Amino acid sequence: MSKQLDILALEPFFGGVRKNMLETMIRCSRHRWTLLKLPPRRIERRLAAAAHWFAEQLSRHWVGHVDAIFASEALNLADLFRVMPALSQKPSVVYFHSNELPEANATDTISATEFANLSTASAASEIWFNSKFHIRAFLAGVSELAKGNPDLAGQDPVRLLTKKMHLMPPAVDLGVTSEVIQLHAGLRDPHAIFVETRDANVNLLNEAIRILQRGGEKIELITVGPVEGLTTEVPRQTVPENDLTGQARGMMQSNLFVSTKIASPFDEHAVRAIQLGCRPVMPRTGFYLELLPREMYGYALYDVDAESLATRIQDALYASNEYPGSIELRERLRRFDPITACRAMDDRIAQLAANSSSSSTGTPAHPQPAPSLGELPRAPGRELTELE
Repeated sequence: MSKQLDILALEPFFGGVRKNMLETMIRCSRHRWTLLKLPPRRIERRLAAAAHWFAEQLSRHWVGHVDAIFASEALNLADLFRVMPALSQKPSVVYFHSNELPEANATDTISATEFANLSTASAASEIWFNSKFHIRAFLAGVSELAKGNPDLAGQDPVRLLTKKMHLMPPAVDLGVTSEVIQLHAGLRDPHAIFVETRDANVNLLNEAIRILQRGGEKIELITVGPVEGLTTEVPRQTVPENDLTGQARGMMQSNLFVSTKIASPFDEHAVRAIQLGCRPVMPRTGFYLELLPREMYGYALYDVDAESLATRIQDALYASNEYPGSIELRERLRRFDPITACRAMDDRIAQLAANSSSSSTGTPAHPQPAPSLGELPRAPGRELTELE
């Protein structure tokens, strides 16, 4: 497990949580990483063309050694292997931050984009997920594809993919130093609410704010993400999406973190905000149900309607500092600690590489389950190498 590997990371959508997690992984990993990346624009274009762009860059410029491949679901891995078959002999991991698969009982015509994630999952040695909810949603999407495609149904893709699935909590960097935390200690505004607007239900948030205003509540927003459509009836300040330190300061200034991201597979901002002391108000769906202890459901989660959201916000604004379940919540947050999460990923990739090497030399391989968190040695950081 102590061998240092050469890992080729391919990220066609280098922004947001994908960028933050990759940079954290590369910094904390004991392995050597080379990163090829593209800007975060139009996921459907990335799924269609990124594999060919990466293949061209590798064919022209690559002279190094590769022990393993790491990519996100924004890459069509099957396409990459078709144009560069030598890479298909290397162990490969695809991290699913989200997916483009159809929802259960979808009525729209299935597109080629929706098949891309299934092709990638089938081509990878292992597929990692950021939450149990996302695993269930992914399998439901695969079932939906199989239901409309007799060839897929005959192959039982759900059974085949389940064997290579692993829950791997992502590394979440606070984006702030202990010195900044100490500097901002005690400066929290009781009326300030931190909100991420990207992929959020802004109309739901607007309506809840109007309800609070009719009740005489005075609040202000600190937001990250696009603000088109967001109400201007309350004071607000916006932090750039690529400014992790600015976001951390905003979270330390805020009393609450409010999410209107419905059925979200993961929420990096929620993890960071709670770690930095915000009281959570989140929908009773998706990843949030497994992030929070059950003792917190009654006052941290809301039903997906504006009245329920407004009630939760109002209650949280006047709640005491300590609340039931907070100790267990802090324990749950440790799984996203960069050192803890990266150790687990480092060791799992090393296991895959060892199994692949044993298979290629004829020595029987003995696949092991993913290592349990908290039992692995600390991994030193490494420099990031980039190929544009």
